[in-house]
Parts: sequence; structure tokens; C-alpha cells
Amino acid sequence: MGNKKHKIERYELNIESLSHEGKGVAYLDEKVIFVNGALPSERVIANRIFSRSRSKDADVEKVLIASPKRVMPKCAVFGVCGGCSLQHLSSKEQICIKQEWLKNAFEQYAKTQPKNWLAPLQVKDWGYRHKARLGVRFVAKKGKVLVGFREKKSGWIADMGRCEILHFCIGKHLQELGDVIAKLSIKSHIPQLEVAVGENHTVLILRHLQPLSAKDEQILLNCGDNLGIVFYTQSGGKDTIKPLGRAVNLTYSHPEHNIEIMFLPNDFTQVNFQLNQKMVSLALELLELDKNDEVLDLFCGLGNFTLPIARYVKHVVGVEGDSGLIQRAKKNAQINNIKNVDFYHADLFQEVSGLECFKEKKYNKALIDPARLGAIKIVKLLSELGVERLIYVSCNPITLATDSAKLIEIGYKLDTAMVMDMFPQTVHVESMALFTR
Repeated sequence: MGNKKHKIERYELNIESLSHEGKGVAYLDEKVIFVNGALPSERVIANRIFSRSRSKDADVEKVLIASPKRVMPKCAVFGVCGGCSLQHLSSKEQICIKQEWLKNAFEQYAKTQPKNWLAPLQVKDWGYRHKARLGVRFVAKKGKVLVGFREKKSGWIADMGRCEILHFCIGKHLQELGDVIAKLSIKSHIPQLEVAVGENHTVLILRHLQPLSAKDEQILLNCGDNLGIVFYTQSGGKDTIKPLGRAVNLTYSHPEHNIEIMFLPNDFTQVNFQLNQKMVSLALELLELDKNDEVLDLFCGLGNFTLPIARYVKHVVGVEGDSGLIQRAKKNAQINNIKNVDFYHADLFQEVSGLECFKEKKYNKALIDPARLGAIKIVKLLSELGVERLIYVSCNPITLATDSAKLIEIGYKLDTAMVMDMFPQTVHVESMALFTR
């Protein structure tokens, strides 16, 4: 039997709002339909393919009445590529919607709003992304290797010659990288490239499932020389990452605080260096630091906040669950000649009250920057530790709001909040909140 064709239906819909996935929300016969590519206040013709995997989503076929906020997407594969969701909306409007999402999360999960809303932090809209993981695939039918993000509706790699949100030193060279990988003897056995752009060097970690030949290595080295990048290779787990030729020390900086941070290509760093500088400076300003402060920085990573904080306080302690990051945080303290800091390795999602830095010690100020899961276990300790002023940096409005409810329950007040455009053109929401007691 041949493949069964899916039933396609078309609707004329009024779009009422925007979902957290960046899809227009419409109602038909009391049912919700999520429309890819639609904006609030628009009237569109949308088509919907009925299949097991797609029962609620539709795609814009034609915009009958466009929103005045609609703009022309910059990327040729917008709508196909899964890397961006909001290029059809201006950056100014994107951040307004993200702030509304955060407001709604506070209302729904914490039953409160901050006393003050600060203006959103934004920097550049394009070419901002210093870290990314790109898919790689040899497509025999096309006779080429594709390098890029995956498509929204499949596991395939989007056919994109360039990427507008990646740092330009990589984003404008995706086609060239694909052409180079196509020359390798193992082109069918390379699943991904990991991008790490520092302020001084650019590294690409090439994941390969079969050994590279000497000729393959030379092809990559020549490409690196031509594009001004350094290739690393990875044949297995993280412990197999190694430079192809010379190793480099990647760095980024906080010039306002005279801090330079060294990192490895596979270390976690914020993807948007310029926004990161503004974020750190604002966090320090809201903490109102002085030379008598004892500060605790939880989920400290490489010392992104810890080391700038150390410039202005009596002492600061950083705690992080990744032992490698802690080692490099200590090294970064040495590089910056900072001595009033201690770093501890601990899993902050487990019971940590017995950790040395929590025993019979008090901190009057703290900063936490957890992963998307939030920090519900650790926030319970903050009051016991004596924290009077707390900055919470979040990449998930829902966990920020749920943790806020717990903080309010134990005596804190939600003083200030704001959103930051760490990932323009996407639905990712980065935010910061100040709690006082």
C-alpha cells in the first residue's frame, strides 16, 4: 500500500495572543489552535494537517490583516529553521511580550508582582550568539553537507547558508563549513559542531564517530587558517575533546570591573557577551555592595558574577555543581589577582546544609543563577544564612515565579524585576529579580 495522505484543512482565523512558544493563539469551535508564523490582532488563513504528531498546530498560509508590529524576517529559512521563532516581530515588541510572560508567571505562581519594574536590558539584535551546537548531516540526494540548526518540524538539518543570530565569524560561513566537511573521508560520520567564540579566539569542536585521516586533519587545519578559527575534535565523551593542532585559551571580559575570564570551549558561558556585561553590572548595582559585605554566589560557574562582586566586598563564596568549572573559577581568581574569594563544589539540587560554607556562617547578600529547574531547595536556606538582599537571575519565568512564592513565604519581598534579551529572535526569557528582607 502507498503512503496515506494526511487530511489538510484550511481556516480563516483571528489571532488573539501569542503562546510561550511564539505561536499565534486562535479559537475555533471552542478549541485552541496554535498558528506558526501568526501574531496577535492578525487575521490569517491557516492550514492544518491532521496527523498523530500534529493535532493542534497550524501554519500561516496567508496574512489577510497584518499586525502593525509585523516585520520582515531577516533570515531566508525563518519558519523552517528551529533556531528562531520571533523574527517576524520587532525586537522592541519581542521584549515587551517577554516581560508580559514574566508578569503573568508572577501572578499565576506567586500571586504577586514586584514593587518596581526596571526597563528591559537589550543590546544588539543579530550576530550576538557566541555559543551554539550545530547539527551536521551529509545529504546524498543533495550531494552536500548541511550545517545549521534543526528544522522545527523534523530532525533534519535546515538547509541554511548562513545564520543571522550566530556571531558573524561563524554565522556567515555555514556554507563554507559544509563544503569543507564534504571533502572529508568520514563526512557521513560527523553529527555536530559545537561553537565557542571568545573575545580572542573562535573554536569549533567537531564531533566525529569514525577516526579522521591525516588528510582529513589537514583539510580542517587549512579551513581553520582560512576562516580564522581553531578546530578541536571530539571522538567520544567530553574527556575526548582535544585541539587539532594548537590549543587556545578562550576569554571574555567585564571591562567595567577589570575582570577577564578564561574558559574551555565546552564550558557553560552566557551566549551573549555584551548583554552579559550589562547584566552583571546591573546585578552588582542592585545588590548595593560595600566593603563590609559577606556575599554568597550559588550556581557560580566560572565566577561570572563572583569575581566582579569580589572587587567591592569583604568576602564572597561561590558554589557550583560542576567540579571542572570550580577548578577554572579558582584559576580565574588567580589570573585576576583576587584573594577574597573561596569556591566550593556541591550539588545544589541535593541536601547541602552540611557543606562547610554553610556551617555557622552568615551572608548578608546573595546571588543565585540556577538552571531552568530553578532552586527551590536552596532558597529555603537563604533566610537561615542571614541573607537580607538577594538577586535571582533566571532563564525560566515559571521556576522564578514558583521560587518567588517560596521566598515570600519565608519572609522576603519581591522588590524589583526585569527581563533581559539574552536571546533575541527566540522565545527564551532571561530575567532578574531583587528580593529584600
